[in-house]
Order: sequence, then C-alpha cells, then structure tokens
Amino acid sequence: MRQKIFIVITGILLLFTTAACGGKDTAQKTVVCPFTEMAWDASADDVISAETGGESGAGPSTYDSVYGGTCYTFPKEYNGLLGTIKYMFDAEEKLMCVAWAYGCSDADELLSLYESINDSVNEKYGESGYAADHPGNYGNVWYLETGDIVLTTMITTENKALQYAYLHPAVSNKKQ
Repeated sequence: MRQKIFIVITGILLLFTTAACGGKDTAQKTVVCPFTEMAWDASADDVISAETGGESGAGPSTYDSVYGGTCYTFPKEYNGLLGTIKYMFDAEEKLMCVAWAYGCSDADELLSLYESINDSVNEKYGESGYAADHPGNYGNVWYLETGDIVLTTMITTENKALQYAYLHPAVSNKKQ
C-alpha cells in the first residue's frame, strides 16, 4: 500500500515539476508584446522574413545594437501610427530587445500616445516599478519575470520621440 502511495505521489510531483519547468521555458521563448509575433529564439533571417513578407528588396536598415550585435529596423504601424520596429541582437546573434519607436513634431501628440500605451501596460501588468519624470523626458519600467518593458520619451526643441521596448529576460530585472 505504501509503495502505491509513494508511486502516486512521485508521479504527481514529477508532473508538477515538468509543468513548472515547461512554463518557464515557454515564457523565456515568447515575446509577449503588441507589435510583433517574433519569439526570443528568432534569428535575424526569421525577423527579416516576417517583417518584409518575403519581398525582395524590402530589407531592413541596420546599425550596431547596444547588445553587441546588429539592430535591424523596419517601418511598422502600431496604434494607428507609422513608426519603426527595432530588433536588437547580441554578439551571439540572440534577440535581446524588440522596440517600437515613434517621432513627431508635437509634444502634446507624444504625451497622448505615451499615456495611451502607459495606461494599456498598467492595465495588463499593474503599476510600473520605476518612473522617470524629468523635464523633457518621462517614462516607466515594468520589471517582469518574462522580461522588462521600458516605455520612454525624449522631448527637445528638435526631437520628440517615444520608444516602447520589450527586453529579453537575460537583460531584464536589473532594478537600480
């Protein structure tokens, strides 16, 4: 009788352990953001194919990523506005950050967009764990196990820009 109970308990523990490990692995592979379908294990070729729809001649602009690899950028509409999506890779060609950036000439328009995105992220994940509120710059950071979300703005006389970024768990949860 004890042996049967031991086998049942061991089976249940094994089932829970497998489910917990599987969930964590899935969370680390999935980018859960509203402006891309890419997973964290996507390659640069995957990103280029998805963003260009396979059209030849519709390649990305590139520059050095802050993570030591390449950043691929594409025009991308989000929230009814045409901005730029950025896929930032590290030196090992692993996707570390996906961001959508938008620039305009009107500070009030930028504030309205910021508030809309901020409200939607607050609704889904709760209040931010960090808020920057400096003249010309404001933003929030949500520290999540699945990767941080960073919403920032920069306002100068020449530029008014917003970036909405999702970070890979490997470069997240670095509360200051």
